[in-house]
Order: sequence, then C-alpha cells, then structure tokens
Amino acid sequence: MSETPKRGIVFRDPVHNLIHLDDDDGFLMGLIDTKPMQRLRRIRQLGVSWLTYHGAEHSRFSHSMGVLHVAGKILSTLIKRYRENDDVSSLLRENRRTVLSAALLHDIGHAPFSHAMERLFPANADHEKRTIRLLKNAELGIPGLLEKAGVNVDEVASVLEKLHARRFLCDIVSSQLDADRMDYLLRDSLFTGVEYGQYDLDWVAAHLCLGREPLSKDDGDADQQVLRLCLDEKRGLYAAEQLIIARFHMTMQVYFHKTTRMWEALLLCLLRKAAAVASEADELLSDRLPGTPPVLMEFLRNSGNVSDGDFLRLDDATLTTAMEGWRASGDQFIAELSGAFLDRRKKLPNGERIFECFDLSEMNPVSSGKLIGSLEASPEKYPVWAWELDDIKKCGSYKDFFHTLRKTKGKENAEITTSIMLSDGNLDSIAEPVEFRSFLFKSMADNGVDVVRLYAHRSVATEINSLVQKFNLT
Repeated sequence: MSETPKRGIVFRDPVHNLIHLDDDDGFLMGLIDTKPMQRLRRIRQLGVSWLTYHGAEHSRFSHSMGVLHVAGKILSTLIKRYRENDDVSSLLRENRRTVLSAALLHDIGHAPFSHAMERLFPANADHEKRTIRLLKNAELGIPGLLEKAGVNVDEVASVLEKLHARRFLCDIVSSQLDADRMDYLLRDSLFTGVEYGQYDLDWVAAHLCLGREPLSKDDGDADQQVLRLCLDEKRGLYAAEQLIIARFHMTMQVYFHKTTRMWEALLLCLLRKAAAVASEADELLSDRLPGTPPVLMEFLRNSGNVSDGDFLRLDDATLTTAMEGWRASGDQFIAELSGAFLDRRKKLPNGERIFECFDLSEMNPVSSGKLIGSLEASPEKYPVWAWELDDIKKCGSYKDFFHTLRKTKGKENAEITTSIMLSDGNLDSIAEPVEFRSFLFKSMADNGVDVVRLYAHRSVATEINSLVQKFNLT
C-alpha cells in the first residue's frame, strides 16, 4: 500500500495568495505558535496610520508571514541558479532554515504601535535589540525549537544583526533589496488603498543572483564570504527602479503623512505626560491614570525598561484599554488627548485644533535649531509633553555606493557597501552599484527630502507660533 503524499501547510494571504510551508519546514509552525510571534497579531504594522487610512489595520504578524514567503522565493531562485555550483548550493541549503527563521522572527521586538513607540523612550528606540533578546530567551521557547530543527540561535541572530560571515544571507533579510521591503511595500499599499507601493515582485525575485562585494580587498578566487545579493544586470535594472520609486512614494505619501505624524505626536505627548504622572505619588494615580493595566504602569514608570515577559504583555490593545480609562482622568490634558485619540477627534467642539502643525522644512537650519533650543530651555513653559519635533533627514533617499565611503571618510576599515548592486551572476565578477547604470538611482542617492515639522498642543501653540515667526526672520 502506497503512503499518502504529504502536502505541507498552506496559509491564505491577501498579498501573496498562498504561503506554502513544506513538510521539511514544519518547524516553522512551532515558531509561529510562540508567544513573541502570536503577540504580533496584536501590533498594527503601520502604527497609527489607520487613523489616516482606515484600511491600514493589518498586523506585524501578517507582514512577518509575508517576509517568510518572500525569503523562501529568494532562496529558491538562488538555489536553482547555482545548482551546478556545489559549494554555493550546499551553503544555501545548509543555511535555508536559518534564513527563513530570521525572516519570520525579524519583527518580534516591536513595541505597541510599531515605530511610533521607538520615539518615546531610549529603551525602545531600537526594536532590533529587543528582537535579539526575545530570540535568545530560553524561557520563551525559541532557542529550543530552533535547536530541534538543527538551527543555531546565534546564527539566526547573526543574520538579523548583519554579522553573519556570509553577508549575502543577511542581505536576503535586511538590505535595500530584502524580503522585508519586498513584502511591506505591497502589503502597505494594498491595505492603505494607494497604488504607490506596487512593483513586480515575481520578476525581481526571479532575477536575483550573487556577485562579489565591490569594496572587498580579496582579489583571489570567488569566496563565499565576499558574495552579496544582486540583481541580474540584464534583467534587473528597471525592476530595481520600480522598487525604489515605490518605496520613495510610500515614504512620502504614507509613512510620513502629515496627519499620521500628527497622531503619532499626540500619542507620544499623551504617554510622556502619563509617564510623568506615573512617577509621582501613588495616591494620585487612581484619579489621574484610572484603569491603567499594571504592566503599562511599570512600562511608564521605568521609561520602557521592562522584562521580556512584561514586554510581551504590551500591545496596541493594552494602550487603548488604558486610554479608555484615562478619558475620566482628573488631569485635563490626559483626558483630552485620550478621548481625541480614541474618537479620532482633531478639534474641540469650538473648532480649536488640539494640535497645530508648523512646517519648518524651509526654515534656515540655524534658525530652527535656535527655535528648538528655546523650547528645550523652558520646560516649565513648554513641557516635553506639549510639543513634538518630527525631524526626518533625507526622507526616502537611496543609500548609494558612496554613502559607505562618506560614512567612513575613506578609512581603510570602510564598511561593505549598502547599495543595490547588479551582477552577471558569475561568482568571480565584481558587483556594480546600480546607480552607475541608472540616472534615476544616481539622482536619488542620499538626496532625499528633509521633512521637519513641529507639532504643538493648543496650550502652547500660540506662543510657539510667535517663536516660529520670530526665528523665521533671523
């Protein structure tokens, strides 16, 4: 009697249609079922963008599944292309599970509301560090599951930290041509209802190859350690242009949308005031922070420094639940901003805006620096919870080949290049930065738009407006 063929596991996905896990990848189901991964179902991918684009309710979990899928497509392309090269094909097969694990788990360290919270406390400024902590925490089960699958947790971490000896494996998960970007552009475009993020994923993934790092000083035979992920020079250039334009448009029109950033500013100001209140005497808390979940109280009191277990109990719902209680706060500021956020209310009944936006992008940098210095020098008049500076340098820019050299000032220990590269696929060939062949890439290289906005609560908006006018004339 013949055995029933195994079919693996299939997930339906709104972007990729079907995400298929082979039986050999069954270990990934164990990772998917861990607390760090399941928590991502309760973290919105685009933070507070649903207040601007009502369809942007998708989660970090769905994005992570998409990154896993795209990383698998990239690996399949490379394995097929280099099937005649025993060294490279063996390397790819041996590290396949490591790369897939890194792709799946790359976002588990995100705080509630994703990137917005990275601006609240220094402890949460780098979600990658928290990701590594959660990844290596034996109590959470991930190291044990990886070990059973023959995967070393330190190897997975090295891919995420871009420290793996085979750099092209890191490129698959984190680079300007990675599975992360390839998924989030399509996914965010779909759920926000805009067309900017569309590009030909299948074409890009099908025409990836390897090439030698341009900055490598190794001029011997092809060495796997100096190989980088590249696009085929004959078929990949226009696909790369499409991808980078999609990212630029999504950055300017969605990720840094003026209204979205206003809601982020409101959220940050609310939480800064709540953190200040949380550090005061306990007898005041029941009146000023009513209904605050204990884990959030610890988070606010300790400036985001909480244990891994407590961190996993924090999600978007934890914060919105707290805000529901804060509507009745004895602190007018906390009550006003909590209600405004939950009800998506930008104005008071009398028509007064709760937050004003001052665009400082065209202001002389020296003058804007003096303006911010004046605010910081008078915390009693302009408390940190009453205003938020949104300063985005080189917004949407492309990091070209010379970005690395500028960063290291031509020193001998220059980092390997961050640019997207083209190659003929020959492992002896030096890869060529894409901007050497493309006017579009060359024009975008480190040439993004500086976006500087100052959001001010109505209690200080009039005074700040006077300062803006004053420093605009200097």
